[in-house]
Amino acid sequence: MFSIKNVILTLSAAALLFTSCSKDDDKDDFKVGDKDGILLVTFGSTFEAPQTTFETIDKTAKAKFAGEEIRWAYTSDDILNKLRKGLGENGLKKDNDTPKEALKKMTEDGYGKIAIQSLHVIPGEEYDDLIETIHEAKSLYNGVEIEVGAPLLNSKADIAAVAKVLAVKFAAQVKSGEPILLMGHGTPHHNDAKYDELDAELKKIYSNFFVGTVEGIGFDKGSASIDGIITKLGKLGLDKKNVTISPLMSIVGDHANNDMNANTGESKPEDQSWREKLVAAGYTVNSVMKGLGDYDEINAIWLSHLKEAEAKL
Repeated sequence: MFSIKNVILTLSAAALLFTSCSKDDDKDDFKVGDKDGILLVTFGSTFEAPQTTFETIDKTAKAKFAGEEIRWAYTSDDILNKLRKGLGENGLKKDNDTPKEALKKMTEDGYGKIAIQSLHVIPGEEYDDLIETIHEAKSLYNGVEIEVGAPLLNSKADIAAVAKVLAVKFAAQVKSGEPILLMGHGTPHHNDAKYDELDAELKKIYSNFFVGTVEGIGFDKGSASIDGIITKLGKLGLDKKNVTISPLMSIVGDHANNDMNANTGESKPEDQSWREKLVAAGYTVNSVMKGLGDYDEINAIWLSHLKEAEAKL
């Protein structure tokens, strides 16, 4: 005769066996597809102008990788949550997916080879998170091949190439001797040093290039903050106090509009934008409101990294 205890133990064992079989069945059901696809990954934005930048990058990628499926994913949970609630100015024109969600959908849709391109500027925390997501996906979807293209400022060759592009884009300022101030995001990650490397490379071409950040290691030290840059400007002895500011970011989003170019006159001194602080210091400010993704030559560098990733599949 079975006791109540024996009955419970028997049922528990059966439940465990059923669960184990179900998991095995799930693994057996997964089949690696035979399609090749591309996933472009960026931070994202709730602003309207960046959507045009994303469309430009999308069209460029489709022209270079003709016939291949191209999808998008966004690494900022905060931005995605806002967009999913309809809080963006224009909303994203593509699927509002995280890289994890996008990879799941692509494997389910039969993609067995996936080339990912990071549209981040430096290999910082966002890129590290993307790499971790890729490792998890390879474990979950056994047999699916995934490779990733590096961010924009990855190697010394990348930094030199970007510096040459920017020197051409700001050729008028270079010719006139006007300082050019580029605002990057910055990060506590050790690869914040990439901004310093770009600053040094730009100065080889034109000494009045200045790279600063909104936050990050350089910002904390003060050398890469707008206050630090204004101090450097004061030592130049300029005849005309004209400067150009522009974002060193993939898009013209929140930081470019608010931290760099805001002209409210209402913020506290420590919260003032680059424009406000420069004007207060006596400078006439010209703003070039273009993201790196608005330059074909910069997109070509990102897509060359994607081509390298595809070649590994």
